[in-house]
Amino acid sequence: MTAKIYTTISGKGGTGSTTVAINIGAAIAGFAKNTLLIDADIGMPTIGLMLGIETSKATLHDVLAGNADIKEAIYDGPNNLKVMPGSISLQSFLNTNTDNLSEIIESLRESYEFIIIDSSTGITKSSISAISLADEVIQVVNPDIASLAGAMKVKTVAESMDKQFLGCFLNRTGVIPNELTAERIEGALGIRVLENLPEDANVKNSMAFKAPVVVKYPGSPVSVGFNRLSASVAGIKVPAVETFQDDKKKVKKSKKLSISKSKSA
Repeated sequence: MTAKIYTTISGKGGTGSTTVAINIGAAIAGFAKNTLLIDADIGMPTIGLMLGIETSKATLHDVLAGNADIKEAIYDGPNNLKVMPGSISLQSFLNTNTDNLSEIIESLRESYEFIIIDSSTGITKSSISAISLADEVIQVVNPDIASLAGAMKVKTVAESMDKQFLGCFLNRTGVIPNELTAERIEGALGIRVLENLPEDANVKNSMAFKAPVVVKYPGSPVSVGFNRLSASVAGIKVPAVETFQDDKKKVKKSKKLSISKSKSA
């Protein structure tokens, strides 16, 4: 078993790249795939907080500093996902040696089927390191000019390292008039839009419960998108999403995709 490594990256803060990383990881793990999520945002790690993981033993920062064993920094997450969170401590950040990141991740490669790396935003030493470890990169872009400009810069850096792109998530759409279309973003970046994910209150609601939206609200529009893409990545066939109309309420509803009971093909 040798893991396929995906790095999620964004050229601008606030795009939701960490949310994308968490939900892709949880969705793939829910398809009975041995999956590890690593918070490689060395400066501002938030995955541990977002998933309510008590990092009393160790974190990636401790491993990078040479103060802990790798296994001590891996925790049980939702949907059988394994998680290596970072530390929010300033002292841990100051003691971190990011040059060890490559060795750490490569040592884990034979233990998992998929490794999802959440990178820091923009072009930093840690984001370049995270990109360098990826088999494929996943861009996260919002439908606005500033986000697209940042994405184009990050893509240039990744391509200079001969990295391939799985594609991009067009995230948090449908918020403002005249936002950039998927077609325009595909044309500017030269990579395909994997999923067009609308702004969804269920994402923030799930955060309040410290759970991925694919676990807490599996029938929501964004969950359907995450599950569809993650199933494709994991090589899993899932039923087509169906809609129906309730004659009494006249409301369309989505058929939920079960990820916790799915089995690999």
